[in-house]
Amino acid sequence: MRIKYTVTAAVAALLVTTSANAQIFGDTYGTDLDYDRFNTGFGESGIYDAWDRDDEIGLSESEFGTGVFSDWDRDNDMLISEEEYGLGAGRWYGADYDGVFADYDTDATGYLEPAEFGASWDNDYYTAWDTDGDGLLSEDEYSTGLYNTSDVDQNMVITVGEEGWFDGDDVETEIEQVGNVF
Repeated sequence: MRIKYTVTAAVAALLVTTSANAQIFGDTYGTDLDYDRFNTGFGESGIYDAWDRDDEIGLSESEFGTGVFSDWDRDNDMLISEEEYGLGAGRWYGADYDGVFADYDTDATGYLEPAEFGASWDNDYYTAWDTDGDGLLSEDEYSTGLYNTSDVDQNMVITVGEEGWFDGDDVETEIEQVGNVF
C-alpha cells in the first residue's frame, strides 16, 4: 500500500490477537500498559509466533505482509472488501493514507485477494521497525513497533482506547489460511 508514512499518526492495527490475548492485556496486565507490562503480555500472547510461520529467527517481510492481510480481513473470508480495506487502512495509516481501494482491486471484483494485496505492498512499517536493518523483525523489534504505534498519544502508556483492536480471533489459524501474500 502506498502511503505517506508517519509513525505518530499510526494506530494499534497490529493488535490482532487470540482470545487469550484479550485476557492477557485486559484482565491480567490491567488497562493502562507501560512498555514492560505490554511486552510481558505480548510475549505470552503467541502473536509473534503465529505470524512467524517458518519458525526461523526473525519475522520476514512476507510473513509480516501475510499477518497484515489477516488483520485487515476482519470476517476471515480470505478477501478484503472495500469496507475492510477502509477500516484497515484507517487503523494502520490514519490521515496519512492516500490509497484508493479501486487502484488495488486490479480484477475489479470488489475484493482484494491475497495476491492483489501483496502486489500493492509498500511497507514502511516493516522497514521502520527493523531497527538493526537485518531484513527481519526480532520479537523485540516487533513488540517495540507495536507498542510505539499503539501509544497514539505518545504518553508512554497504552490505555483501553488505544488497545481496543482485540478481536478474539485465532491468529495462527487465520495466518495459515491466508498463506503468502507475496
